[in-house]
Amino acid sequence: MKEGSVSVHFKTVEENDLRMCSNLFLSVFNKEPWNDKWTMEKAEQYLTDFYRTPGFLGVSAIEKEKMVGFIFGTRRAWWSGDEFFIHEMCVDTGRQNKGIGKALINHLINELDSNSITAISLLTDRGIPAEAFYQRHGFKEVERLVFLSREV
Repeated sequence: MKEGSVSVHFKTVEENDLRMCSNLFLSVFNKEPWNDKWTMEKAEQYLTDFYRTPGFLGVSAIEKEKMVGFIFGTRRAWWSGDEFFIHEMCVDTGRQNKGIGKALINHLINELDSNSITAISLLTDRGIPAEAFYQRHGFKEVERLVFLSREV
């Protein structure tokens, strides 16, 4: 992907990339609109757990040797054809709305085997920019599903 004179390339996430992913994750999600309170230790554990999940695929966007975005997900078997479930996606706050997220999604789609992966799915919060982003890129709300949670 070329933007003016800046070039972004994509790379499959490897274990030694998890520290960079965690740094980016902290810098994005500890700010508006999420205002999370991640520590480096918890972020690394969270992302490493995804990395170690069977069927994991992570793709990072690199600009001038710096990671500016990533998608983490897993392939899941399903009766109507396997799906790829996006667990996390983030783009550096200063690089958002510059086409990097769109390029990451498009690169992911090209990487997936469309003969056996029939859908890409995810969960996101309502009313934040991510919801509109995913809708602009062809994701639709599944009306029949409800997300449930409880404290323990």
